[in-house]
Amino acid sequence: MNNDIEFFIKKLNVSRETIEKLNIYNDFLLENNKLLNLIGKTTENNVFSRHFTDSAQIYDLIDDKSEIIDIGSGAGFPGFIIKILMDSKKVDGNILLIDKSPKKCKFLNDLSNKLGLKLKINNVRLEDYKFIKISTIVSRAFKKVIDTIDILFKNNDKIRSIILMKGKTYQQELEDAKKKYTFDLEKFRSITSDESYILKITNIKRSTT
Repeated sequence: MNNDIEFFIKKLNVSRETIEKLNIYNDFLLENNKLLNLIGKTTENNVFSRHFTDSAQIYDLIDDKSEIIDIGSGAGFPGFIIKILMDSKKVDGNILLIDKSPKKCKFLNDLSNKLGLKLKINNVRLEDYKFIKISTIVSRAFKKVIDTIDILFKNNDKIRSIILMKGKTYQQELEDAKKKYTFDLEKFRSITSDESYILKITNIKRSTT
């Protein structure tokens, strides 16, 4: 077993069956990355530590897993990883992945079939999607905080919380967002990078000042 997989197991303590499923994911991701540019070329040898662990760390931050929407899912992060962990823990819940790229949505559909996962994939611009049920929103490497809230705000009555995985610019992004909105915020340092944080945003309102 290589160090990359060992890092994932050490951080998350998952079953052998889960690792086998993730190995299939890893191989299919690398096979398709040549044409679709799903992940950075420099991270191809570290998919478990760089992408899988990064996605999995938000699992326990999702209080209600009944309805989860992954926006700008791309390579399936974090939605697919969350679903794999839910299945391994026998946790019921629906996950919808939204991406505007038809090619990436085809990849996601093929991947879900390959892994035997039951989730929904919607090829649509987020701006055009109307939420039906109260949901937790998750996102990794999507847009700036204010742009994300701007797009989602029309569905604000259907948002339980927004969980965003952000890099070192997160503080400036939050300050920009607070000029237009008020919200409750919890911050969690990433286990994969000291410069990265996970932001959990709830109770969003337009600022009155």
